[in-house]
Amino acid sequence: MSGNEEFSALAQALLDKSLTKKELLIKVKADFHLIPLLLEGVAHQKAAVRYGCSKVLMDLSEENPEKLYPHFDFFHSAGQQIPNPNLDFISDHRESNQDGHRQQV
Repeated sequence: MSGNEEFSALAQALLDKSLTKKELLIKVKADFHLIPLLLEGVAHQKAAVRYGCSKVLMDLSEENPEKLYPHFDFFHSAGQQIPNPNLDFISDHRESNQDGHRQQV
């Protein structure tokens, strides 16, 4: 099965709930070569696939972080592309306080 076919099967299994996030985590821990499929799933159009893949990646980051280190560039570039309203607020707040005075928020 090609990588694309493997991803399609994984995505469909998450969508039709024939594969739980816990089962997927077990599969990935048995074969860490599946991590790129999870990374692909983070950008999937369907929330069930995005959430499922993201949840498994978060669990892996807690249990086996060294397995995600080779994919650091993915997380670094994704973090730069995802808007963060908290960072926008901090940036706006700093710009409004150019005179060095702190404002109550």
